[in-house]
Amino acid sequence: MNTESYQFQLIDGTFTPDQARQVLGAMVQSKIDYHSLEKHSEGERSGITRQSEERLQSLRTLAADLKAIFESANTSGALLKVTGKIEIEWVE
Repeated sequence: MNTESYQFQLIDGTFTPDQARQVLGAMVQSKIDYHSLEKHSEGERSGITRQSEERLQSLRTLAADLKAIFESANTSGALLKVTGKIEIEWVE
């Protein structure tokens, strides 16, 4: 089995609140869409949707938290430094 791990810098920059909302909002919405589809597929296959429903709730909370941050930064005229790293490793 491959034991390598990989790291990628996905986001690293300073953004206006609107730019940060576009970048991070699109990522969170993509994850919400994915888990919504998974929930539907799981439900059809097994009737069990707990894992995807829990993740969806977590993502919706994240989206609300981010919205509050963006609104606050916009009101104060602040820029936002956003960094995001992706780590990938093989697991058994």
